[in-house]
Amino acid sequence: MALFVEQGFASFAVPCFSTIRSWLLRVGCYALSRPLDRTVPWVWLIDHTIQIGSLKLLVILGCPLAHVPFGERALQLSDLQLVALVPMEKSNGAAVEAELEKARERTGTPRLIASDQGSDLVKGVKDFQSWYPRTAHVPDAAHYGANVLENAWSNQPRWQQFMHDLQGVPAKLRQTPMAYLLPPKQRTKARFMNIGVQLRFARRVLKLLDRPNPHAKTSEVYGWLRDYRDDLTQWEREHALVQTTIETVRVQGLHAQTLPQLEAAWGEIGPRESTVRIAERLRDYATSHQPTEPGERFVASTEILESCFGKLKRLEQDQSSNGITGLALALGAIVGTCSDADLKEALDAVPLKQAKGWIDCHIGKTVQWFRRQFFDQTKA
Repeated sequence: MALFVEQGFASFAVPCFSTIRSWLLRVGCYALSRPLDRTVPWVWLIDHTIQIGSLKLLVILGCPLAHVPFGERALQLSDLQLVALVPMEKSNGAAVEAELEKARERTGTPRLIASDQGSDLVKGVKDFQSWYPRTAHVPDAAHYGANVLENAWSNQPRWQQFMHDLQGVPAKLRQTPMAYLLPPKQRTKARFMNIGVQLRFARRVLKLLDRPNPHAKTSEVYGWLRDYRDDLTQWEREHALVQTTIETVRVQGLHAQTLPQLEAAWGEIGPRESTVRIAERLRDYATSHQPTEPGERFVASTEILESCFGKLKRLEQDQSSNGITGLALALGAIVGTCSDADLKEALDAVPLKQAKGWIDCHIGKTVQWFRRQFFDQTKA
C-alpha cells in the first residue's frame, strides 16, 4: 500500500483477497531465487511440514552465523532467509542429501545444519557431511530433551500408571457440568515435547486438594493424585533439568562454556538414578556438539521453524487442514525483512505467471482439487 502511495496513486480501490494472495506468492517465489551471500558461513535449519495427503514440504531456512544474536535472544523469523522449499512425495536420506546439495548453490557449503532427529533428515545430513566434513550437525535441543525424558520415564511403572490415570479422567467429565476440570490433551506425536503441561496441571490440582476444604468433585476425580506427590516432585525436577538446558542453548547456543553454564543453572542434581542419567545425557549433548574452533558458537534450536509453520497455518486458515496448497510459497514472505525497495524489487522480478508456474510444477493437483472433482460428479 505504501508503494502505491509513493508511486503517486492518491486513491485506489481496496485490493481483494486474491490480489493480496498473489503478492504473497510473488514475494515468496522471489525469496527462492534472490541472490544470497555465498562468502560467509551459514547455518541451515531444516525440517518437514506435513499435512493430510502424501505431499510433505522440506523447508530449509538459513542465517549467516555472524548474524545470529547469540546471548541476546533466540532466533526470530526476521533473522532468517528461505533457502529451499521442496515438496516431496517420499523422503529418505538420499532425497534429503540431494536437496541439501542443491541448496549449496545459494549459500555455499553451510558451516552448520540444525534439525530434529527424524531418521531421513539425520541420514541425509550424514551423507552430506561425508562430502563436506567441515559442516557440523546439531540436533534440536527440544527434540533431544524430549527423547531423553521419554527414554527415562517410558519404562517406569509409576509414570505409566500416572499417565493411564490422567488419561482416564476425560471419560468421567467430558459430558458433565464439571468439564472445566478436564486435563490438558496429550499430543498424539512427540508426546514428551510438551509433557510439562501435564506436570503443571497435576501440580496445580494437587495444591487445590491440599486446601483445608477441597472441592468435593475435585477430590472425587483427582484424589488419586495424592499418591503421586513424591513422584511428581522428582518428575518436575528432571523436567526442569531438560527445560533449563533448552532455554539456555536457545539463546546462548553451544560453545566452549556451555557445560559450566548449564551445571551452574541446574544446581544440585541429587542422588536419584534417573536424574543422574538425564543430567549425564544432557552433558553429553553439550560437549559432543560444541564447536571445535575457539570463540565459535552453534545454533542448537530449530523451534523457530515450528513458529514459521504455525504462522503459515494461520495464514492458510481453513485450508491448513486440507493438505498442502500453493500458499506454502508464502513462506518466503513470512521470513526475513522486506523494505519497500525489497518489495518493489520482488514484484518487479516475479510476475504472477511465474509464481503460478512454480506451484503447478511443484505442488500440482491438491487434495482440495481432487475433492472438488470427486463431489462434482454428484451434481449431474
